[in-house]
Amino acid sequence: MKIKLTFLFLLLCFVTKAQSVSPDNRIVVIGHATINVPADQVKFQVTLTSTDSASVDKVYQKHQRQEDMLVKLLKELQIPAKDINYSLLTVGQSQDYNNRKRTNYFAGYQTVNFVLNDLSKFSEVQSRLIKDGFMSFRSNFGSTEIEKKQTEVMEKAIAVARAKAEVMAKATNRQIKRISKVADTDDTDPLLINYKQSQQLNEVIVTGYGMNNLMEFPQTIPVSAQVKVVFELK
Repeated sequence: MKIKLTFLFLLLCFVTKAQSVSPDNRIVVIGHATINVPADQVKFQVTLTSTDSASVDKVYQKHQRQEDMLVKLLKELQIPAKDINYSLLTVGQSQDYNNRKRTNYFAGYQTVNFVLNDLSKFSEVQSRLIKDGFMSFRSNFGSTEIEKKQTEVMEKAIAVARAKAEVMAKATNRQIKRISKVADTDDTDPLLINYKQSQQLNEVIVTGYGMNNLMEFPQTIPVSAQVKVVFELK
């Protein structure tokens, strides 16, 4: 009899706990926040391309000349090694159709990325790249403050979620008890199965050439956070 009473007590405790986290006693809210941080750097990506219709060796030779010129430029700009990264050279055979005639040729490709931390040199670097024959490149504004702002924007997103939850709870004559869970919005939850998260790039692409005048206007980089917060209700 004593064993049965103990089992019944444990069962009641389990049922009570299950009820406390049932969907009727919780609100699941999406919180989104964005902080704009000042752009203080430009990220360049330069593509080195070399082709030759007859010889792979000539492709390597042409590529070596391009590489030497780019290395010289990076040294003149005093770009630190930690701000430079690159892919390995890829060489292969390609085909081109001109006037319905197929032409085979060898081609080599390599990308080099570097960061310019002095925005005042942006136009100078663009001009130098074009002058030296590097016509295939792109640039993006970046910021050294992005990682530092991740915690702040996350806290803002949670605060937004709480404000929304309080409005929802008030509409049902309830109150927020506490936060029981905070997760990314891609975390699986039956109540959010149809929710789709939108992603934002923490970069602003720079287009065009000769932006001396526009560079006078400070740019900002959006840092965003989106979280799912589960609130228990009183």
